[in-house]
Order: sequence, then structure tokens, then C-alpha cells
Amino acid sequence: MVYKKNLDFWGGEYYAPNVESFIFRFYSRILKYDFGIDGSKSQKVFDFGCGQGAALYYFSELGFKCFGVDIAKNDIEIAQVKGKHGLFKPQFELIQPKPLVGQRYFETLFKNNEWIDVAISIQTLDFLSNNDCEIVLNNIHTQMNKGGIIYASHNGTKNYYLKHGEYVGDGLYHINLNNGRVQYDAYMNFICSEEEVREKFHMFKPLYIDYYDSSFRNEGSEFRWTFTGVKE
Repeated sequence: MVYKKNLDFWGGEYYAPNVESFIFRFYSRILKYDFGIDGSKSQKVFDFGCGQGAALYYFSELGFKCFGVDIAKNDIEIAQVKGKHGLFKPQFELIQPKPLVGQRYFETLFKNNEWIDVAISIQTLDFLSNNDCEIVLNNIHTQMNKGGIIYASHNGTKNYYLKHGEYVGDGLYHINLNNGRVQYDAYMNFICSEEEVREKFHMFKPLYIDYYDSSFRNEGSEFRWTFTGVKE
């Protein structure tokens, strides 16, 4: 029921052709500056919840080999069509909303477990229950190379969506919001503190716990935590 509702929510087309500012700042301020990872060695980037692939096309142009998964069939199809044109060709796969323990991403391409150098997941993990987020992060962790970097965001409790939520269990709130501009009928997860961020991503060594926020039309805060960590 929960993930069917979320699948219905994302079942349409979410047009977002440009990379978000916090992605290219993550690249320049952390990935390149701290670790010297700039794409020149064709490192592999994996995006969990890639949508139409904007972030991956950005990384592709920098020289990275890019791979993305999403539950939204329409968005994956659009990303795949875009991938047929131009020099840079990220690869995309459709996945089911309910994650599976031990799930392998791009299993036909990579026979060994460890292949991901950089993992990103922006505004996606917070649509999962606590238990299922643990499953996804463990699956990603298993497929990352030692020393691989993860950068992910997650709703904070300052986010105004929470004011329209009813708790249903395992970290999820049913968000029922219609402000005339947008209509939300989906399930979301929220984190209240840095300590909870550390716990959520406990399988990784934490490097930076930051955040980004915005507010438009006085609708309220869109506060989201960001976590940068490393697989030891």
C-alpha cells in the first residue's frame, strides 16, 4: 500500500533537466577538492533515484561512467532516450519500489560485488521506511569499492511537509497536502538530528553532515540533511 502510493505519486513525468546546485557543489567542494576524484580516471557514479538522469549527465560530461536506477518508468524511458544521443551515455535501469535484501544493481554488467566509486541519492531515500532504507544502503555499500564515497540527502523534521503528515510507523508519515500549487499524497521519512543522520548511514564512515534549504511563496522550509561518507 505504502509503496504503491509512492509509485503512483512518481508515476507521471517529473521534468528536471538541469543538475541541482548541491550536486555540482558536492563535486567541486568535496569530491574533487578533498579526494581528487574528478572523472579523469573514468570512475563509476551510481545514482539511486536518478529520475531523468540530470545529475548523471553532468557527471558524464566530466568523464565519469554513470549508472542510475529509479522506480518511475516514464522517467527512466526519457533518460534512456536522451542517452542515445551525444557523446556521453549513462545507463539506466528500472527497479521495483520495494527493495530486496541483497539486491544487485546492474548485475549483468558487473559480475563482482564492488564496482561503485561514487554513490549519490538525492531526495529519494526519504520515501523509504527505516527498514527498507537500511536494506538499500546495505545493498549500495556492498557494491561500492573500498574507499568509495556516498553523498545523499534526507528530509529533516524542519521540512514543512511534516506539518501535513500522519505517522504510520517505521519512520514513515502519510503526507496529504494540497496547497493549490502541488498535491502530495505520498509517504515520507524525516530525520530530526545529526545523530540520527549518523545512525541512518551507520555502515559508512561519516565525513560531513550538512544541509540545504529553500523556501518559496512562503510555503515553508524544505530543509534536507546531506550526508557524505566513505566505505572503509
